Amino acid sequence: MASTPHKHYHDEEFDAISLIETYIGAEKTDTKEEILHIVIRELFKIFTPGCVRGDTLIDLSMGASTAHLLIASDYFKEITIIESSDACIRATEKWLKKEPGAVDLSHAAMFVCEHEGKSDGWEEKEEKLRKAVKRVVKFDFTKANPLDPVVVPQADVLISKWYLEAASKDHDSYLSNLKKMSSLLKVGGHLILFGFFNMSYYMIGQHKFSMLTYDEEFAKKALSDTGFIIKSFGKYKSKLNTHIVDYEHVGYFVACKEREV
Repeated sequence: MASTPHKHYHDEEFDAISLIETYIGAEKTDTKEEILHIVIRELFKIFTPGCVRGDTLIDLSMGASTAHLLIASDYFKEITIIESSDACIRATEKWLKKEPGAVDLSHAAMFVCEHEGKSDGWEEKEEKLRKAVKRVVKFDFTKANPLDPVVVPQADVLISKWYLEAASKDHDSYLSNLKKMSSLLKVGGHLILFGFFNMSYYMIGQHKFSMLTYDEEFAKKALSDTGFIIKSFGKYKSKLNTHIVDYEHVGYFVACKEREV
């Protein structure tokens, strides 16, 4: 009997809020540590020295979690959030506007404050991010110009978290989408790329969604072929024992855009 094909990131059954609650909700333990806390700690290490800086930042990340941007709002005057999933755009806008039913990310803001050595101030942290986000824009990777008809100036820094493996169906589309992402960034600007190595699926409720499987060598070559120089790289072996996700490592790259491709 043939196995049921996995659903895709842009499937109408993709539940953006359930994704957040499943993996980085306040009550989660192991998944929250690997999928949220590692990212927050690494971003502190990246931004604190001042080498990766600028006025403008674009974020193109999987899902509707703005938690990692709570750090970025301390370093960038203007943040643009770009997404290709309509469900994620709606959920992001709900959180930004504090609408009923919006996802609760207060525990993430509290974690950021604790990491900064503060005992309170998480509400101010959230409001600072809301003010820094100037626009939420649809990214349609099927178009030659994915942001058309919106024009967004190239940014000083681009963050992408788990997006390419969720949105790309094969290695060729990963490379194509990475090139389109690169067009959002200034030459000399920095890409901060988080990825899951050797992952094939993730669960949201009873639905199983596909994830593009690749390793760190593929990612390194993809960045080089797309005009980037890797400045730093790190990875963490997963300690999870769960059926809802199957990645082997959490990896991250800080790469400088050397040229247009």
